[in-house]
Amino acid sequence: MLRRRLLYVLALFLAYLGQVLDVGYLFHFIFFAVLCFPVLGLLVSLPAMLGSRAVLGVSAPCIQRGSAATWTLSLHNRFHLPVARVSYRLRVVNRLTGEIHSARTSLRRARPEEDRSWTLETDHCGLVECTVDRLWACDCLGLFALPLRKPPVMILMIVPQPELPGLVELPEGTGISAPAAKGRAVFGENYELRPYREGDSLRMIHWKMTAKRDELVTREPPEDTRPLPVLTFDHFGLLAEVDRTLDRLAGWSMALLEQERVHEVRWLHPETGAVRICRVTAERDWEACLAAVLSDPAPMRGKSILEQAIAQGPGGPVYQIHISGKEVPNGET
Repeated sequence: MLRRRLLYVLALFLAYLGQVLDVGYLFHFIFFAVLCFPVLGLLVSLPAMLGSRAVLGVSAPCIQRGSAATWTLSLHNRFHLPVARVSYRLRVVNRLTGEIHSARTSLRRARPEEDRSWTLETDHCGLVECTVDRLWACDCLGLFALPLRKPPVMILMIVPQPELPGLVELPEGTGISAPAAKGRAVFGENYELRPYREGDSLRMIHWKMTAKRDELVTREPPEDTRPLPVLTFDHFGLLAEVDRTLDRLAGWSMALLEQERVHEVRWLHPETGAVRICRVTAERDWEACLAAVLSDPAPMRGKSILEQAIAQGPGGPVYQIHISGKEVPNGET
């Protein structure tokens, strides 16, 4: 835009110089025409500039590592008019790896519904944020620009490729009672009846007894006497090791969910040492846990969770399973 403005100032100066040196009417006409061109160009371009809106999208909100992913910037115009030029800055940040990519680019002769796409590298896991800022729409002469509202931040989760463990054998009963997962379905006749409390799942209501007593009656699931599995891992190291750790962590969590085993995932923030704890009772809990894992940075060095003892759960003892991404000899897990 600066180059265009300098060229316009030069053209205006030459027209003025011609008007001073020539007494004819032609240069007077040229000078006033050059003087009015910016205003006319702005008036012609203003509807398209004011009616433009940028929309940022991603091919999929969640993909596995190594899959194809693309960002897309679409330009919409409510008046269906083309814009001479739209300039913006694209910024992509991976919270896990700390990688930051920033580029200044533009769309020239941007027509309504026109898209611009970029391919994203997905070699490593992470929570990737894409933002578009410094968004400007220019007039047809490139002398004026109006700021456009930037689109919301788009987030893409690059999730691990689950590496399922072999035979999962965990200790069973310990004699110490631990409450079963809230909202878990009850099967068979192994349950107790109690009045309905706010927050109980509708699946737990005993409809026959409710009809007899004329009040809501809930089935109380049996107590789970098994120790709580706790999956621990270190949130630092080489990116290849971090990826393998997350692959194995996802595999263990999936295996425990298939066995209907409630479990926890614990790690330390590698910089502050704060304990991160996520309780996983269903697949949606694992997705929320994975989002928290991918949001923390993974530097080369950090604080290990093995440096502190694993406290017992609120209902009894725990069974720790530490997951590492380092290569194990002889193909062991």
